[in-house]
Formats: sequence, C-alpha cells, structure tokens
Amino acid sequence: MRLVHVNVTQLRVAATCPRLHWFDTRATAERQDGRKVVSRIWRKGGEAPGCGALFHTAVERFNAAARSSDEVLGALEGARDAEGLQQALMRWFNGACLDLDALAARPVPLRLGFISAVQVYMEELARLAVHARAAGLPAAELRDQLFADSRKRVDVTFHVGDDVHVHVTGAIDYVYFDPRLGKHRIVDYKLTPATSPNSDLFQVFTYALMHHHQHGTRPDVAVFYLHPTRSVREARWEEVEAKRGKVHELIASMVAWSDHALGAGGLPPPGDRTYCDGCKHERSGACVAALGHKDRGSWDRRWTALEATRGDGVDESAPAAARAPAASETTADEPMVDDDPELEAALAVVKPAERPELAPAPGREKKAPAEAPPGRGPTAPPGARPPEARTAGVTGMLLGFDDGGAPVCLDPAVLRTHVSVVGAAGSGKTWMAKIIAEEALRAGVPVLAIDPQGDLVQMMEARPRADVPPALRRAWEELQERMEPRILTPGSSHGLRLCLDPLRLPSASELSHIANPALRAEEEEGLLVAVAANLVSLCACGGEEESQRTFLYQVLRHLPRAAPVRLRDIVAAVSAPEDLGMDEVDTLIRKSERERLARRLNTFVQGPSARLFTGGTRLDFTELLRPSRPGRVPLNIVYLNALSNDDEKHFFLAALATELYRWMITTVDASTGGRVNLLFYIDEARDWIPAGGGKPPAKQPLIRLFTQGRKYGVGCLLCTQSPRSVDYNVFGNTSTKLIGRLEAAQDVDRVIDWFTIEGGVPSWVAARKGAEKGSFVARWPDMPGELAGRAFKGRTLFTRHAGAWSPDRVEKAVTEAGLRGVGAGGEGG
Repeated sequence: MRLVHVNVTQLRVAATCPRLHWFDTRATAERQDGRKVVSRIWRKGGEAPGCGALFHTAVERFNAAARSSDEVLGALEGARDAEGLQQALMRWFNGACLDLDALAARPVPLRLGFISAVQVYMEELARLAVHARAAGLPAAELRDQLFADSRKRVDVTFHVGDDVHVHVTGAIDYVYFDPRLGKHRIVDYKLTPATSPNSDLFQVFTYALMHHHQHGTRPDVAVFYLHPTRSVREARWEEVEAKRGKVHELIASMVAWSDHALGAGGLPPPGDRTYCDGCKHERSGACVAALGHKDRGSWDRRWTALEATRGDGVDESAPAAARAPAASETTADEPMVDDDPELEAALAVVKPAERPELAPAPGREKKAPAEAPPGRGPTAPPGARPPEARTAGVTGMLLGFDDGGAPVCLDPAVLRTHVSVVGAAGSGKTWMAKIIAEEALRAGVPVLAIDPQGDLVQMMEARPRADVPPALRRAWEELQERMEPRILTPGSSHGLRLCLDPLRLPSASELSHIANPALRAEEEEGLLVAVAANLVSLCACGGEEESQRTFLYQVLRHLPRAAPVRLRDIVAAVSAPEDLGMDEVDTLIRKSERERLARRLNTFVQGPSARLFTGGTRLDFTELLRPSRPGRVPLNIVYLNALSNDDEKHFFLAALATELYRWMITTVDASTGGRVNLLFYIDEARDWIPAGGGKPPAKQPLIRLFTQGRKYGVGCLLCTQSPRSVDYNVFGNTSTKLIGRLEAAQDVDRVIDWFTIEGGVPSWVAARKGAEKGSFVARWPDMPGELAGRAFKGRTLFTRHAGAWSPDRVEKAVTEAGLRGVGAGGEGG
C-alpha cells in the first residue's frame, strides 16, 4: 500500500488549476530539502493588503482566549444591540490580543486593511450573539457555542483506489454551533478579493467532509470575504455531502498528476485558461512546453464512476465547488509566490495569552484583577524546573511542563483519534506513554495495555507518595483512588489467567443493529475471516495456507453461533465437515491437508499447547471493562512474557484484537459523540504492526482497530522507536503525535512529512535529533497555537517505573497485592 501526504492548501491550488499542482510537485522534488512548494494566489496592484497572516493569527488568539474569559461573558450578558457588543469586543480584543505599539509600526495601508477586516468580523459575531441572546440563550451557553468548540485541526486519510491512501491535513478558521440554524457551521475567512470563489468553496467543502469524518458533525459551510469588499458564499451540508465524490476525484487526480510530474506514470493535468494571464508558468512558456495545449490532460474519474454505479445520486457533472470559475470571476493580475511574507511580522504584533479585562460598559463595575498565585511571577528563571504550583487550575490531561514551567495539557477527547509516541531507545517514550495512560484513568477512561516485555506491568504499584512533588500529590491520590489494576496473563497463572475458549463468533442478533444489510454482511464476513486467519497462523501447518483459511472460514460460517463456539467444536467440524451440511469440501482443500489441520487444531484442545484455550477467565471485554465497584476505573495489563514463544504472543494478540473489534461493533453505540470508551495501549508496536510487506498475524487486526476504533470511541496509543518502523496505515490514522529524541536522519525526514502542513519545514524538527531525554514536541487536533512546536518534559510518573519484570516477579507482586481475585468473567474450559 502507498501513503501520500497533502494539505488542504494544495487541494485548493489543484482545484484552481491542476497544472499549478503539477509544477509545485516538480519544484518540491527539485528543492530536495523536504519543504513543499505550494503556489499561493496574491492580489497585486494598488489595493490595500488584507494582511491575512496577521488577521488569522490575531483572531485565533481572540477565539482561544474568549472561551474562558469572564469579561467576554460579561459583554454577552449585557449585550443589548449589535453595535454596542461589537465595540465592547473590539476593546477587549485590542487589549487582550494585540501589541498596539507593534501594530503601529506596520505600514499604514496594512494597518487599515487589518482593522477593516477585524471590524467586519466582530460585526458579524455581534449580530449572531445578539440574535441568540434575544431568543433567550443564556450567555454562558452562547459563549460555549461560539468559542468552546476547539476541533479546528482536520486530519483524515482517504482511500482513493489501487491501494493508495492520501493523508490530508489542514486547519479550519472557525467552527461553531449556530443557534439560529441549530447546527454546526464551518467558516473560512478570506482577506483577498472573491476572484476564485468556487475554488475557495471547494476547500471548505473538504474541511466539512473531514470534520464530519472525525467528529460526526454535519456542518453547513461558508466562505466569508472580509477585505477589500465584504461578500459571502454559503452551502448547506446536504450540498457538501452530495459533492463528496468530487473531493475524492480531485484527491485521486492529484496523486496521478504528481506521479506524472515525477515521471512515474500517472496522468497529465489539464489547464485552466482563466488563470493563464497571471501565471508565471504561462509567461515563461513552461506550461505549454511541458504539458501541451491547455485542453490536454485527464482526471481520475474512477471514484465518481463508482458512486454512479451505486446509485447514490452523485452528479457526474462538475459541481459549483469544483468547476473552473467563469471569466467574470477572476482577473489577470494574480501572480503566485511560494510563502507568506506576513507571518513573522504577525507573530510580533499578536500578544501571548494574557487577557486584560473589557473596558467597563455603562452600569457595570470593573472587577479587581486576581492575585497571582505563588511561584507564577515573572521572576521565575527561564529553564528552571517546572514550578509544580502552576497545576492548581489545570484542566485536562497533564502531560508535563515546558521550559518556562507552563503546564502542557491534553483534552481527553483527543484520545479518540489515537496517539503515537515516537522516540529512540532511552528517549523516555515509555515514560510519556505511561503518563498518558495514567491521565486517561484519572479522566475515567479504562485502559487495556499490551505488555510484551514486562515494562508496563509495574503500573500496578504506586510510586511512593514522598517521591511525588507536593503540588502533584492530589493528582497522585486521585489516580490511586480510581485505578483498579488487573494483571492478565494468557496461558499461565502468574496473574489472572486468560483463556481464548470459547471463541466469540458474531451472531445475527449481535449485528442486527446495523441497518444496512450489505454492511452487516461485510462486518460478519470480516470477523469470520479474521478468526480463520488467526487459527491457521497458530497451526502453522505449512502447505496451501490460503486454502486452509478459505476452508476454515466456510466451517465457521456453517457452525451454529447462538452460543459461544468451543475450539473442540471447530476441530470436530474440520474433521467431519459433512456433518454441517458442507458439500464438495475437496474443492476447497485437499483431504490430507484438512486432516493435518484438524490434528494440529486438536493439539490446542488436548495437548501441551492447549494452555491458551483451557483454564482461567475467558476473554470478555464487557467484563474486563466493568469496575468491581462504582468510582473505579479498570487498568487491564495483558502480560505476554509468560508465553513460551513469539508465535503464541502473535496469535494471542491477533485473537485479542479481533475480539476487541467484535466487541466494538456489537456492543458499543457509535453515536455516543465524543465519548472515549477505552484506551488500547500497545508497547513496542513495530513488532506487531511493522512497516513494509511483513504480515505477522496481529498486523491486520490491529490496523483495523486504528482505522475503525475512533467511530466507537476506542482510542489507540502506541510506542515505537522509529517513525519508519510501523505501518503507514497506523500513523495515517493517528492524529496526535508526540516526538522525542530521534537518531537517524531518515526518522527526521519522516517527521517532517508528518508535521509540514503549510509550506516550510517546522523549525523545531532539526532539534529533535539528539534532543534531551524526556523532551517531547507534540501535535494534536485543536492544539493551542502557543504550544505548537514547543518542547516540554513529562511530569512525574505516579506509578512504578523500573526494569522489566520476569513472570516470577509478576506472580510475586500480584500475590502480595491481593490481585488474584480482581476481575470478573466466566471460567474457560
């Protein structure tokens, strides 16, 4: 399989003119420095600049600060008319978000353009707010609807055919719940003339589809032109959804155009005449010389054709979001540049997140400033050990502290979109992953951890309270009060013994909630295929494994599934398939091979290899995730090191991942919004989900958890030493990435691919090579702007962290802790 990375800006450029994307691909390859070249469209001439980078940076600061501001809440409570609220918000914005002295130093035309755009923005915001307040919406609820939805980053992988996956990333300007419409709305702000509205609308269509995929929303969309002339283009969700085929079509075509640009086959791109006059490639003659007449070129139409055969109403004609703009919608003076010259200056004008109060409205008293807590004054030396007192008002999952002592926190809802922790040996990656697991437990999220070597099982024991910094001790106590550790040992009694018998095959009643019959059949088939593949890999009979898998799949289909199926039932059916009404078995598998398969399976029922299927507690996720008493949160650690060989470890993990998927689709309500039902933590992921063509038994079942888990609130957390060591399908579906110390230049290059969203290589990436132990840089959906690219160190662990434990050490600890009776579930055979 192949993974391609693009960002939504590249999509917009390709929608504007496919040949721009072709030339950008060539220019990127020629640079050989990892930076993507993306053509930008800028207005040229005598009009005042819109200073887009300054506007977007300042407004992002405003929205982030407003969501928790008492002053903004007071302005909303006292709002009587749009003009008065607009003025109050502008006063607070000027004080809270801008360095007015730095702004005054900018050119006058730029300042005027920026102020004009902000006034239009605040005017629209005030009108919306006053309408909602007049309708009776409480101010606090209105503030949450306008500012609290921080799900701005979109990060989705599209499958566009022929085993090609395209990882698309981007950032939304504004997403909020519109009380007038009773639904979510995504708005993209432009500070350029509306010369290419269809390409701009196509970009926000893509945002909406990605937001729907990640968060389950069905947003309406709008492109709002603020400067130099105010105008708006809008579309309802139904139109967005109806045109989704065109988004897939463009993404698939971009892959083909890129391949052609690199001489790797693909398709030549057509041109768009409406942009020729302002195009440097047209002026130089390179466009026609390299690609011929503008009408020559092709699109990859397979996705649209497939939708048409499914009869879902996709219109094969070009939609408004994808068609080329009419000549009247554009001008010829739009030269392209490769980067944004405003960004550095914008960062100098926008303040950090200190928030002064609103100037008091008539009749309202100004609140006294709160006294700063001890240890938070400006005299704390930079780089000193983080002042733990700063955790007093922390919300969310506390990961650690930056060099200035500020806490770094993660919203627990982010776990749903999966987390990867990457770092070389000794970088502190397991320490950081344990912090995430501890914080998930504190947040009430059960954890299932796969421990292949004995590094995680130590979490059953608390770090001594005296070794925890005083300001973190209350959090330490919360974890001890909530965490309910269980040490699960498949095939042995060193901990709580787990048994794979009986097998849980999907029954008709369990899948009856899936309304679509075709999808219901696909899910059933997928589960049966996975179980059959797991058993064949365990048996390792040699011979024609594909025939063995096909035969076992048919056996499982014919077995009654009203009750759990025992392994001995499968052995009997393999030995005598005619008893199940299976005819012409010899067309599926040779008799000698079937008999060998039956004998091998029988050794797991009666022989010395039967320990995975006999004794102990059966694998039942409903029971494993149920606390023994209210208020507790299960930590289930599956210790694999007591198994005798790697084949057994791989088989057990494959069976566990398959059963977890069955539990997800038959038990969990996928419509539970942003709830996280489980954190599935797997250490040393490269051993189970390796990159490349290797296919250990657990690989596909685990990949399926990463691709499907978020829909059911099952978040995955993985650790690995190298970003190149794990299958791309996993990293492509992991929205949160924490990067520790890297050692190889190739690892740095891979991280550049992950984090380069808009043009240049992030400045912090180079410092990851040889970084200090315990230092991480992270990215997650809707991360506050001030944390982007900022290094931080993990907090103190609240549980034990030492060398790997042997099976005997595990048995001793479990016995001393009295954990043998912890857990629930029926007994296995």
